[in-house]
Amino acid sequence: MAKLIKSAESTIILLILLVSLFAVSIPVIAIPTLNSNINVVWGEKDTVKPVIPRDEIRKLNLTVQFKVDYGGDFAYGALVAYESQNVNAVIDLTISDRSPWCSADLGLETVLIPLTTELTQSSSTLNLQLRDDAPAYGDGYVTIKASVVPMGIIGGFEKEFTLNFAPEYLPRINVNLPEGTTKSIGPLDSAVFPVEISNLGNARTTVFFKIEDIPKGWTVAVTDDITLDDSTGKLAYLTVKPPKEFGYHYDQKSIMVKLTPARAEDLTNIGEPLYVTFIVLSRGFSTPGFEAIGFIGALAIVMLTIFIIRKRK
Repeated sequence: MAKLIKSAESTIILLILLVSLFAVSIPVIAIPTLNSNINVVWGEKDTVKPVIPRDEIRKLNLTVQFKVDYGGDFAYGALVAYESQNVNAVIDLTISDRSPWCSADLGLETVLIPLTTELTQSSSTLNLQLRDDAPAYGDGYVTIKASVVPMGIIGGFEKEFTLNFAPEYLPRINVNLPEGTTKSIGPLDSAVFPVEISNLGNARTTVFFKIEDIPKGWTVAVTDDITLDDSTGKLAYLTVKPPKEFGYHYDQKSIMVKLTPARAEDLTNIGEPLYVTFIVLSRGFSTPGFEAIGFIGALAIVMLTIFIIRKRK
């Protein structure tokens, strides 16, 4: 019995020794080393052109590339075995960060890509829209996180990709006319129209004023231009003087003013103009020069009255 026990112990020790020797003899490179690798790319032409705030939804095509990095023939053989089983890598896409004045969403948040020995790819889309307050030509960004969980002996992967873009200039102004667009005056008077302009765009804006047509014989003047900071308003003025030839007048004319917004830092970057039409009615008698004659006559009467009073004394 004792001999049997000793024999068994010797056998066990021999087996342990053989297993140890076998493990030591296997090269390190024979151990499967498989690691996932993801890359997300997009067309530069989709981001070079600035995005128009509010009115545009920019759709960007994303290409999701996947491959498995391996080391050694043994790892390659393991990858071939995965490929033969038609295994898919499940890649998750999420928006991890973005500019505060933009919204972004992904067309596909989960992408399936077959496991192969080569680089493979699939696609998704990113829809991008900006608010009105996105600063013109400021630095915009969207960060996309791509990740894949471990699959057996294939390691997982996670990486963030940042897409940069710029908002376009939004030339938007609001026109308020506190005294309306119509006035009735006498031939010797002037009609003054205050024009309040507010900046609703996303950058400092200069507004240029131009009178489109001036009625013959009338005198019309308008503020040349005003510059508005973000979300501020200022007043411009239109002044209209009718003809004042002697006689009775009943003249009604329309004056059109063109308002063109432009980015203050680049006056060649202009928006669509706005047009405002004002109507002035000149009605009444015009006696040009009679005021001076009347003043001299009144002064003469006063002087004559003083002279008569003194003479009576």
